[in-house]
Amino acid sequence: MAHPTFEDARRLGDWQPPLGVVSVYLAFDPADRGGAWRTELRNGLDALLEAAKDSEHDRRVALRAVAKRIMDRYEDGDHRPPPRGEAGFVEVAEKGGEEHWWGTGAAPQSSACVELGERPALAPLVDLACRGEERGIAIVALERVRLLSWAEGQLSELEDWELEVTSLDWRERKAQSGGPAHGVASSGKDEYGDRLDHNRHRFLGEAGALVGRELEERKIGRALAFGPAVDLESFEHGMKAPNVKLAVAEKADLISVPTGQLRDTVAAAVENADAERESRLVASVLEEVRGGSRGASGPQDIGEAIEEGRVERLVVGAGLDGSEGLIRGALKGSSKVTVVHGPAAAALGEAEGVAAILRY
Repeated sequence: MAHPTFEDARRLGDWQPPLGVVSVYLAFDPADRGGAWRTELRNGLDALLEAAKDSEHDRRVALRAVAKRIMDRYEDGDHRPPPRGEAGFVEVAEKGGEEHWWGTGAAPQSSACVELGERPALAPLVDLACRGEERGIAIVALERVRLLSWAEGQLSELEDWELEVTSLDWRERKAQSGGPAHGVASSGKDEYGDRLDHNRHRFLGEAGALVGRELEERKIGRALAFGPAVDLESFEHGMKAPNVKLAVAEKADLISVPTGQLRDTVAAAVENADAERESRLVASVLEEVRGGSRGASGPQDIGEAIEEGRVERLVVGAGLDGSEGLIRGALKGSSKVTVVHGPAAAALGEAEGVAAILRY
């Protein structure tokens, strides 16, 4: 199951089955060997059934069938979609109801959430889409460049390029009879070193171009680079890919580290890059709110702008009460939506947790 996307959320926005939808969000802690998430899921379903005990008979029967179907999904005791969570939406129907499920590379904000509504609960799904974007990961060194993909919380190797230097082998000249030849040997060595250095930087530039081309072909719009500063400079200079935003994650030599041992380093770098990007976005939006003509803040003003189709980008703090309607309306109006976390979400406090850039 692929990580959910904004298009998935948009497609679900108009789905309204006759008896409603049960939305399920699960988070899996790798350190949890006892399956606490399963208990939380069962408790959530029991609470849902209890709340609906006064509903019409047909709906109660359908809800019981849905609750059983969801628990049966995990009855083997081992089912755990890789790697960190799952989001699912199940039509309330006794038989043959429609279902949509996604495995998630990022964990939902709550460990287990079960909600019954007329439509799917989309705010957590959009939050996951914001945090699940596939990234290119470039590991750069003087004579080698590796390209990996970070998707759904996992790393996979895409390409590996290495500079061939055999044609540049240098042999020290023998001393000529009649006098020393140290100057000649030194000159030859310097010439070789210059050529080798030139070819190394040329290689890095060409590898940068190859990485950019590969990422654009795969429609991966963001990438992080790891490597010594001097090597990254030539690599970045060669990566002329207008549709890929490259950021330097760490100026460290990781070229020989096996892929399996890079996961935690890359995960932390992706999290840091996201936090920095969110903070820059919030600062930019709030600046427009304070002094520009295309900014709006607060649920009421933004709700009106969404109804009028004027919102270009909606920025919402994660877990904001009342964000479901704003996000659903923004998706319907083809607005860009970003859910922010941590310091970026805290900075939105002055805007009541939500701000927007308007189209006009």
